[in-house]
Amino acid sequence: MWQAYAKAGLTANPGEPDLPKFASGNALQYLRNGLTAYRRKGQFLKGEYISNPQVADVSLTATPQTVTLTDCVDDTKFLVYTASGQPINDTPGGRRATRATVTDLGAGGWRVTSFGVQGVGTC
Repeated sequence: MWQAYAKAGLTANPGEPDLPKFASGNALQYLRNGLTAYRRKGQFLKGEYISNPQVADVSLTATPQTVTLTDCVDDTKFLVYTASGQPINDTPGGRRATRATVTDLGAGGWRVTSFGVQGVGTC
């Protein structure tokens, strides 16, 4: 999901076709809303996320089935830029605790359906 978001951020494209391959529901809407806001301001995102998700919980008897992932996403090299390519006075990120729910959507496959990202320095 983070790689698809980074790709979408290059042009602040909320319609990036890779986003719904990895996210659905509230998670997808949240990503699209953020990209839309950047696009309205004439901004885009550039850089990379470093991620190493770990399984925290598996609920295969639930309906729908879910898996909870935790991570420490590093967005130090992921910054906001103006349309002319100048970095915005944006403080580089850092390591952020994250938690995501990945849900089995049946024929739609497994997708991130919710996630939360904490502040810099939380992991």
